[in-house]
Amino acid sequence: MNTTSTATPASSYGTDIKLLRYAPRSGSASRIIGAVWKHQGLVRWASPILQKNVSLLDPLPFITRFPEAAYDFDHFVETISWLESVCFGAKEPRDVMRACAQDPDLGLSCIRYKGPGRDGDLMSLIGGGDTAKMLDANLLKATVILTVEHLVKEHPVLKGLPLELFPQASSECARLHLQDGCVVHIYFDRDTAPDHVVTKLLIDRDSLSKLWPASDQFFFAFAQIKTALPVTLISKMTATGMKLPHIANGLVRLVWSIASTTQHTETL
Repeated sequence: MNTTSTATPASSYGTDIKLLRYAPRSGSASRIIGAVWKHQGLVRWASPILQKNVSLLDPLPFITRFPEAAYDFDHFVETISWLESVCFGAKEPRDVMRACAQDPDLGLSCIRYKGPGRDGDLMSLIGGGDTAKMLDANLLKATVILTVEHLVKEHPVLKGLPLELFPQASSECARLHLQDGCVVHIYFDRDTAPDHVVTKLLIDRDSLSKLWPASDQFFFAFAQIKTALPVTLISKMTATGMKLPHIANGLVRLVWSIASTTQHTETL
């Protein structure tokens, strides 16, 4: 039998809204990542740390939320994929709660929402801030590595390109191998201000060009760049911000430009 609730919004928090908590596989502290509720007959869910580009999750919000568990991101992606299917088939938020309890290996659980002012973990989740500046150099490097790794797995343009990862190096994160033998060396930079980026690229081009073949390219992800368009003012050097869409946009444009140059050369 269907019943109509006469409860006030304040008294219905515990039954109508469930908070999603994720526990990283590494054993790091669990934290709230979002909420599940019912609206217009459908179970809905949302999370501020789930930011997608070309259907790929951006690692940066996850690493900011779980800085001690950066390399659990792959497990988190699998968990979110499972959650999407569960919420799609659920009739009530409690169905999601039961499903989480039945599969503890995913690290996901639902808890009762206690109401405004009583869930500090939720408020820290939606507090915002400059995520890149919250992270130390190692975490920024992990962000770039995970982003590039997922792009070569899933992005329609970059998928399947051979990739070397260098988690132990100082600033070089990875090397992307293109079909024509060109290597794209991928670096990160935490501290360079936007108005000093071009100067930084000029200095690094001079030093890096002495170390690597003339055909190689250099790609820098700068924590302090906010524009979505890559900086390509200098030959052999490309610069972007650190968010997934920034890196994806920059790498795709670089790959296309190299392919176009190669085809033009072959026709001469």
